[in-house]
Amino acid sequence: MHINMKYYIVSIGAIFIALGIGMLVGFNLNYDQELSKQQASIINDLDNKFEDLKTTNDNLEDSLANLTSDYDQAIELINKNTNKIISGGLLEKNIGIISTNENNDYTKEIEEIVTKANGTLSFNIVLSDNIENKSKLEEASTKLNIEFKSGQDVVKYVSECLKDEGGVTKLQNLQSLELIKLNSISSDYLNYDSVVLTGGNEAKNGNDKFSKVDEVLITKLKEQNKNIVGVQKSNTKFSYVDLYSKNKVTTIDNIDEGIGQVSLVISLSEKGISGNFGRLESADKLFPYKK
Repeated sequence: MHINMKYYIVSIGAIFIALGIGMLVGFNLNYDQELSKQQASIINDLDNKFEDLKTTNDNLEDSLANLTSDYDQAIELINKNTNKIISGGLLEKNIGIISTNENNDYTKEIEEIVTKANGTLSFNIVLSDNIENKSKLEEASTKLNIEFKSGQDVVKYVSECLKDEGGVTKLQNLQSLELIKLNSISSDYLNYDSVVLTGGNEAKNGNDKFSKVDEVLITKLKEQNKNIVGVQKSNTKFSYVDLYSKNKVTTIDNIDEGIGQVSLVISLSEKGISGNFGRLESADKLFPYKK
Protein backbone atom coordinates (compact mmCIF):
# COMPACT_ATOMS: atom_id res chain seq x y z
CA MET A 1 0.00 0.00 0.00
CA HIS A 2 1.35 3.33 -0.99
CA ILE A 3 1.69 5.72 1.99
CA ASN A 4 1.92 9.42 1.31
CA MET A 5 4.86 11.29 2.98
CA LYS A 6 2.44 13.97 4.11
CA TYR A 7 0.81 11.31 6.28
CA TYR A 8 4.10 10.62 8.09
CA ILE A 9 4.75 14.26 8.61
CA VAL A 10 1.27 14.89 10.01
CA SER A 11 1.45 11.79 12.19
CA ILE A 12 4.84 12.73 13.65
CA GLY A 13 3.61 16.26 14.25
CA ALA A 14 0.53 14.95 16.00
CA ILE A 15 2.69 12.75 18.21
CA PHE A 16 4.88 15.70 19.29
CA ILE A 17 1.82 17.86 19.90
CA ALA A 18 0.30 15.08 22.00
CA LEU A 19 3.55 14.72 23.95
CA GLY A 20 3.64 18.48 24.53
CA ILE A 21 0.06 18.56 25.74
CA GLY A 22 0.78 15.57 27.99
CA MET A 23 3.82 17.23 29.53
CA LEU A 24 1.91 20.48 30.05
CA VAL A 25 -1.02 18.71 31.66
CA GLY A 26 1.33 16.67 33.83
CA PHE A 27 3.18 19.78 34.97
CA ASN A 28 -0.04 21.59 35.77
CA LEU A 29 -1.37 18.61 37.67
CA ASN A 30 1.82 18.46 39.71
CA TYR A 31 1.68 22.24 40.31
CA ASP A 32 -1.97 22.02 41.34
CA GLN A 33 -1.08 19.26 43.79
CA GLU A 34 1.65 21.41 45.36
CA LEU A 35 -0.71 24.38 45.46
CA SER A 36 -3.41 22.23 47.02
CA LYS A 37 -0.92 21.06 49.65
CA GLN A 38 -0.04 24.69 50.48
CA GLN A 39 -3.69 25.70 50.60
CA ALA A 40 -4.50 22.71 52.80
CA SER A 41 -1.63 23.66 55.13
CA ILE A 42 -2.86 27.27 55.36
CA ILE A 43 -6.43 26.16 55.98
CA ASN A 44 -5.24 23.75 58.65
CA ASP A 45 -3.27 26.55 60.36
CA LEU A 46 -6.31 28.83 60.22
CA ASP A 47 -8.49 26.09 61.72
CA ASN A 48 -6.01 25.63 64.56
CA LYS A 49 -5.83 29.38 65.20
CA PHE A 50 -9.61 29.63 65.09
CA GLU A 51 -9.90 26.85 67.66
CA ASP A 52 -7.32 28.61 69.85
CA LEU A 53 -9.24 31.90 69.59
CA LYS A 54 -12.52 30.14 70.30
CA THR A 55 -11.02 28.52 73.40
CA THR A 56 -9.64 31.89 74.53
CA ASN A 57 -13.00 33.55 73.89
CA ASP A 58 -14.83 30.82 75.82
CA ASN A 59 -12.43 31.26 78.73
CA LEU A 60 -12.92 35.04 78.66
CA GLU A 61 -16.70 34.61 78.60
CA ASP A 62 -16.49 32.29 81.60
CA SER A 63 -14.25 34.79 83.43
CA LEU A 64 -16.60 37.65 82.56
CA ALA A 65 -19.59 35.65 83.76
CA ASN A 66 -17.80 34.96 87.04
CA LEU A 67 -16.83 38.63 87.42
CA THR A 68 -20.39 39.72 86.65
CA SER A 69 -21.70 37.28 89.23
CA ASP A 70 -19.20 38.56 91.82
CA TYR A 71 -20.10 42.16 90.93
CA ASP A 72 -23.83 41.50 91.30
CA GLN A 73 -23.27 39.76 94.63
CA ALA A 74 -21.16 42.67 95.89
CA ILE A 75 -23.82 45.19 94.86
CA GLU A 76 -26.53 43.09 96.50
CA LEU A 77 -24.47 42.91 99.70
CA ILE A 78 -23.99 46.68 99.75
CA ASN A 79 -27.67 47.34 99.02
CA LYS A 80 -28.72 45.06 101.87
CA ASN A 81 -26.32 46.68 104.34
CA THR A 82 -26.47 50.31 103.22
CA ASN A 83 -27.63 51.69 106.57
CA LYS A 84 -24.77 49.98 108.40
CA ILE A 85 -22.23 51.14 105.85
CA ILE A 86 -23.24 54.82 105.87
CA SER A 87 -23.87 55.06 109.63
CA GLY A 88 -21.67 57.79 111.09
CA GLY A 89 -20.38 58.81 107.68
CA LEU A 90 -21.62 62.41 107.99
CA LEU A 91 -20.92 63.10 111.64
CA GLU A 92 -20.34 66.83 112.23
CA LYS A 93 -21.33 67.58 108.63
CA ASN A 94 -24.03 70.14 107.85
CA ILE A 95 -25.86 69.32 104.65
CA GLY A 96 -28.31 71.41 102.65
CA ILE A 97 -30.69 70.06 100.02
CA ILE A 98 -32.13 71.99 97.10
CA SER A 99 -34.50 70.67 94.45
CA THR A 100 -34.82 72.70 91.26
CA ASN A 101 -37.86 70.79 90.04
CA GLU A 102 -40.98 70.63 92.18
CA ASN A 103 -42.50 68.01 89.85
CA ASN A 104 -39.60 65.68 90.54
CA ASP A 105 -39.10 66.28 94.26
CA TYR A 106 -37.47 63.46 96.20
CA THR A 107 -35.70 65.63 98.78
CA LYS A 108 -37.34 63.74 101.67
CA GLU A 109 -35.47 60.64 100.53
CA ILE A 110 -32.19 62.58 100.60
CA GLU A 111 -33.08 63.78 104.10
CA GLU A 112 -33.35 60.18 105.24
CA ILE A 113 -29.92 59.36 103.84
CA VAL A 114 -28.35 62.34 105.64
CA THR A 115 -30.08 61.37 108.89
CA LYS A 116 -29.06 57.71 108.67
CA ALA A 117 -25.45 58.82 108.13
CA ASN A 118 -25.73 60.96 111.30
CA GLY A 119 -25.37 64.23 109.41
CA THR A 120 -27.11 67.49 110.30
CA LEU A 121 -29.74 68.77 107.90
CA SER A 122 -29.25 72.51 107.41
CA PHE A 123 -32.15 73.10 105.03
CA ASN A 124 -34.43 71.50 102.47
CA ILE A 125 -35.66 73.89 99.80
CA VAL A 126 -37.66 73.21 96.65
CA LEU A 127 -37.69 75.87 93.93
CA SER A 128 -41.18 76.30 92.49
CA ASP A 129 -42.00 76.49 88.80
CA ASN A 130 -43.53 79.86 89.69
CA ILE A 131 -40.09 81.46 89.63
CA GLU A 132 -40.67 81.79 85.87
CA ASN A 133 -44.23 83.10 86.30
CA LYS A 134 -44.26 86.82 85.44
CA SER A 135 -47.27 87.68 87.55
CA LYS A 136 -45.76 85.92 90.58
CA LEU A 137 -42.47 87.72 90.04
CA GLU A 138 -44.25 91.07 89.83
CA GLU A 139 -46.19 90.31 93.01
CA ALA A 140 -43.00 89.33 94.86
CA SER A 141 -41.20 92.43 93.61
CA THR A 142 -43.97 94.65 94.95
CA LYS A 143 -44.43 92.95 98.34
CA LEU A 144 -40.74 92.45 99.10
CA ASN A 145 -39.55 95.66 97.47
CA ILE A 146 -36.98 93.67 95.48
CA GLU A 147 -36.79 93.57 91.71
CA PHE A 148 -37.30 90.06 90.35
CA LYS A 149 -37.10 90.16 86.57
CA SER A 150 -36.66 86.43 86.07
CA GLY A 151 -36.27 83.10 87.81
CA GLN A 152 -32.53 83.66 87.84
CA ASP A 153 -33.04 86.60 90.18
CA VAL A 154 -35.01 84.38 92.56
CA VAL A 155 -32.30 81.71 92.48
CA LYS A 156 -29.62 84.28 93.30
CA TYR A 157 -31.78 85.69 96.08
CA VAL A 158 -32.24 82.26 97.66
CA SER A 159 -28.47 81.63 97.63
CA GLU A 160 -27.91 85.03 99.29
CA CYS A 161 -30.51 84.24 101.96
CA LEU A 162 -28.54 81.13 102.91
CA LYS A 163 -25.59 83.26 104.02
CA ASP A 164 -27.70 85.97 105.67
CA GLU A 165 -28.60 85.90 109.39
CA GLY A 166 -32.08 87.10 108.49
CA GLY A 167 -32.39 84.52 105.75
CA VAL A 168 -35.09 82.40 107.42
CA THR A 169 -37.64 85.21 107.37
CA LYS A 170 -36.79 86.07 103.77
CA LEU A 171 -37.16 82.46 102.68
CA GLN A 172 -40.47 82.19 104.51
CA ASN A 173 -41.66 85.26 102.59
CA LEU A 174 -40.72 83.56 99.32
CA GLN A 175 -42.67 80.52 100.42
CA SER A 176 -45.76 82.60 101.20
CA LEU A 177 -45.50 84.00 97.68
CA GLU A 178 -45.31 80.41 96.32
CA LEU A 179 -41.88 80.89 94.77
CA ILE A 180 -40.27 78.19 96.90
CA LYS A 181 -41.26 75.42 99.26
CA LEU A 182 -39.32 75.54 102.53
CA ASN A 183 -39.49 71.95 103.75
CA SER A 184 -37.13 72.64 106.64
CA ILE A 185 -34.37 74.94 107.85
CA SER A 186 -32.26 74.63 110.98
CA SER A 187 -31.11 77.38 113.32
CA ASP A 188 -27.53 76.63 112.22
CA TYR A 189 -28.19 76.87 108.48
CA LEU A 190 -25.40 79.42 107.95
CA ASN A 191 -22.75 76.80 108.67
CA TYR A 192 -23.67 74.29 105.99
CA ASP A 193 -20.73 72.47 104.37
CA SER A 194 -22.31 70.94 101.29
CA VAL A 195 -25.39 71.06 99.10
CA VAL A 196 -27.13 68.16 97.44
CA LEU A 197 -28.87 69.19 94.23
CA THR A 198 -31.63 66.76 93.34
CA GLY A 199 -31.69 66.78 89.56
CA GLY A 200 -33.23 64.95 86.69
CA ASN A 201 -36.25 66.02 84.73
CA GLU A 202 -39.34 64.31 83.39
CA ALA A 203 -39.97 67.01 80.78
CA LYS A 204 -38.33 67.76 77.41
CA ASN A 205 -37.17 71.25 78.38
CA GLY A 206 -34.37 69.95 80.60
CA ASN A 207 -31.51 71.82 78.95
CA ASP A 208 -33.33 75.13 79.00
CA LYS A 209 -34.41 74.81 82.61
CA PHE A 210 -30.96 73.70 83.70
CA SER A 211 -29.30 76.79 82.19
CA LYS A 212 -31.88 79.13 83.73
CA VAL A 213 -31.99 77.59 87.21
CA ASP A 214 -29.45 74.91 88.11
CA GLU A 215 -26.48 76.51 86.39
CA VAL A 216 -27.14 79.85 88.10
CA LEU A 217 -27.45 78.14 91.47
CA ILE A 218 -24.25 76.16 90.95
CA THR A 219 -22.34 79.34 90.09
CA LYS A 220 -23.56 81.10 93.25
CA LEU A 221 -22.79 78.15 95.51
CA LYS A 222 -19.30 77.82 94.06
CA GLU A 223 -18.69 81.50 94.77
CA GLN A 224 -19.43 80.64 98.41
CA ASN A 225 -16.95 77.73 98.22
CA LYS A 226 -19.59 75.10 98.93
CA ASN A 227 -19.20 71.42 98.14
CA ILE A 228 -21.88 70.47 95.59
CA VAL A 229 -23.13 66.99 94.69
CA GLY A 230 -25.74 66.55 91.96
CA VAL A 231 -27.89 63.42 92.24
CA GLN A 232 -30.62 61.77 90.24
CA LYS A 233 -32.53 58.50 90.16
CA SER A 234 -31.53 55.68 87.83
CA ASN A 235 -34.83 55.80 85.91
CA THR A 236 -34.78 59.55 85.22
CA LYS A 237 -36.08 60.38 81.73
CA PHE A 238 -33.96 63.49 81.19
CA SER A 239 -30.55 63.05 82.82
CA TYR A 240 -28.74 66.03 84.36
CA VAL A 241 -25.50 64.11 84.87
CA ASP A 242 -23.69 65.44 81.79
CA LEU A 243 -24.93 68.97 82.49
CA TYR A 244 -23.69 68.81 86.08
CA SER A 245 -20.40 67.34 84.93
CA LYS A 246 -19.80 70.19 82.46
CA ASN A 247 -20.13 72.53 85.43
CA LYS A 248 -17.56 70.47 87.36
CA VAL A 249 -20.08 69.15 89.86
CA THR A 250 -19.72 65.68 91.37
CA THR A 251 -22.58 63.47 90.18
CA ILE A 252 -24.38 60.31 91.31
CA ASP A 253 -26.82 58.82 88.81
CA ASN A 254 -28.38 56.07 90.98
CA ILE A 255 -29.35 57.70 94.28
CA ASP A 256 -32.34 55.35 94.53
CA GLU A 257 -29.97 52.41 95.01
CA GLY A 258 -28.01 51.51 98.12
CA ILE A 259 -24.69 51.81 96.30
CA GLY A 260 -25.72 55.31 95.15
CA GLN A 261 -26.49 56.32 98.73
CA VAL A 262 -23.06 55.10 99.81
CA SER A 263 -21.57 57.20 97.01
CA LEU A 264 -23.44 60.27 98.25
CA VAL A 265 -22.21 59.90 101.83
CA ILE A 266 -18.61 59.42 100.70
CA SER A 267 -18.84 62.42 98.35
CA LEU A 268 -20.25 64.64 101.11
CA SER A 269 -17.78 63.49 103.74
CA GLU A 270 -14.74 65.09 102.08
CA LYS A 271 -14.40 67.99 99.66
CA GLY A 272 -11.47 66.37 97.86
CA ILE A 273 -13.60 63.64 96.33
CA SER A 274 -15.02 64.41 92.90
CA GLY A 275 -16.17 62.60 89.77
CA ASN A 276 -19.16 60.97 88.12
CA PHE A 277 -20.40 57.88 89.93
CA GLY A 278 -23.07 55.29 89.21
CA ARG A 279 -24.21 52.99 86.43
CA LEU A 280 -24.55 55.22 83.36
CA GLU A 281 -21.94 55.07 80.58
CA SER A 282 -20.86 58.59 81.54
CA ALA A 283 -19.90 57.43 85.05
CA ASP A 284 -16.17 57.27 85.85
CA LYS A 285 -16.59 54.71 88.61
CA LEU A 286 -19.33 52.79 90.38
CA PHE A 287 -18.66 54.65 93.61
CA PRO A 288 -16.00 57.09 94.92
CA TYR A 289 -12.93 56.17 96.89
CA LYS A 290 -9.68 57.87 97.77
CA LYS A 291 -6.35 56.24 96.90
